[in-house]
Parts: sequence; C-alpha cells; structure tokens
Amino acid sequence: MMRCLVVSIKGGVGKSSIALNLASYTNGSYITNDLVTCNNSKAIQIEYNKKVIPLAYSKIQNAVYDFGAMYSQIDPKVSHATKLCDVIVIPTMTDPRSIQASIETYNLVKPSGKPIVIIINNYIKQNKYDDAVQELQSVLGELIVYGIRTTTLFERVAKDGDDWYQNIHNDHGEFQLNKTRIMHELVYDEIIKLGTR
Repeated sequence: MMRCLVVSIKGGVGKSSIALNLASYTNGSYITNDLVTCNNSKAIQIEYNKKVIPLAYSKIQNAVYDFGAMYSQIDPKVSHATKLCDVIVIPTMTDPRSIQASIETYNLVKPSGKPIVIIINNYIKQNKYDDAVQELQSVLGELIVYGIRTTTLFERVAKDGDDWYQNIHNDHGEFQLNKTRIMHELVYDEIIKLGTR
C-alpha cells in the first residue's frame, strides 16, 4: 500500500501517463482533477475547483494523485497531496524547458520532506538522457533519477485499461510491449520501495 503524488509545473511531460500506469501496476486508485478519459475502473475525478482532496478520497491507502500542472506556487490540492503521500514523482523530458520546470517543481515540493523521484520520460537517445541527469544533478545535487524510453505502452493502458495491462501477452505483436512493461515495472518497483520504507 502506497500513496504517490505525480506532479510537475509543466504540462506535456507524461505526468498523467505515468500516474495512470503506476496506479494500474499497484492496483491503486487513480485520483485526478482532469477529465477522466482513461479505461481505469478505479479512476476518481475530483472537481477542478476543490481546494483539498475530499475526505473520502484522502483516506484511500493505495492511490496515485495527479492534479494537473501547477505554476509558480503550489496548488492547494497538490499541497494537501504532499502531506498524504509517501513518495513524490516528478516526470520530465530531456528538453531545457522541461528540465527547468522539473527543478522548479522539485524546489516547490522539497519542503514536504517526502522522498522525491525524477523520471526522465519518453526519451530516445541515451546521450540526451545522460545530459538531462547531469543537468538535474548539477543544480539539485544527488537525487534519484530513472528513465522511461519512448513507448506506446502508456497509450494502450489508457485505451484498454487495467485488465489489458495485467495480461499483456506475446500474441498479436505485443511481445515488445511486454518487454517495455517489464522495464517500466523495474522503475515502479523502486518507487514503491521508497514509498513503503
């Protein structure tokens, strides 16, 4: 059982995809203020204008929170989620704007004292990943960084749901997606270890 917050001040870095996959992997609830368009039986949508997570949802022990992009200050729901969660995940891409947004997000959530993981998401070239890690560590010091290469796995989970994710098989050309799922799960397992210490 773990509660995780997936957050970034920048949109388009794969935050919702990572949150949804992590919720599917842990069989947890996916709690968001975005329009729920995914095929997840445990998806919960909170109204955008709510300042805090409603009590019924804040009591869920196995949950992944995804509350849209923040800006220069921490959103009240995000602040509430930092108090509830066991670990914080900040997704980023390798481009300079995404890296800068990750640094700013890190500084916004760091006062929570919770373990923070940065996931460099959707990268293709290893040297771009290495450069991004180096930039993050040169500004923030030693921190936990994982990588998830470009994949269609996120889209398939959103479209086909938890059952499909749990039963990816080698038929119908899904061998590569199954290999990708295994690589993702290594990252998710590390996040779970941090969140359950």
